[in-house]
Amino acid sequence: MSATRQSWSNLQPLSVQRSTLALQREFTESEYERLCDGLIPDRMEDKWFIFLEDNILYAHRSWTGYCIYQLSLTRENSTYTISRASVNRDPSQYTWLDDRYDEKLLMFLIDHLLLGKRSPLPMAANVPAGIATELQLQHVVGTGQSTEATPKEITLPEIFGWLWHWLLFLIRR
Repeated sequence: MSATRQSWSNLQPLSVQRSTLALQREFTESEYERLCDGLIPDRMEDKWFIFLEDNILYAHRSWTGYCIYQLSLTRENSTYTISRASVNRDPSQYTWLDDRYDEKLLMFLIDHLLLGKRSPLPMAANVPAGIATELQLQHVVGTGQSTEATPKEITLPEIFGWLWHWLLFLIRR
């Protein structure tokens, strides 16, 4: 079932406080069809609701309904090109302020959640290197969205080390 605006109940429009992202990318017709499917969260821990309407891709946080990204597409022959991309800059709705990070994160969300491509999660500049990628992935994207093809076995000392770095990150934020 494809995601539509009616598939989720608490959607908010993109804030007037926004920034324009410098994105250039083309999508094939088959990729565009996958964008049309969108993403409806399966469980409470999934953090994104994404749908395409009138060649505009909307990416909302699932819990709050806030629109974080809006991506306009233009058809050019057999491809679809990004004509405009915006990110929410209302500090009461979204706290990141780094356009370069948001450009990478939006492309990651599209690749990872909609197109099924496995790529490394972009890390924001203020995230310590000791934070485990899978913990950051859960924080940003939600559960059930591994970047690894096969699960990795984690030792107890690794878990405590990651939790320590994660707590320090949260305290400093």
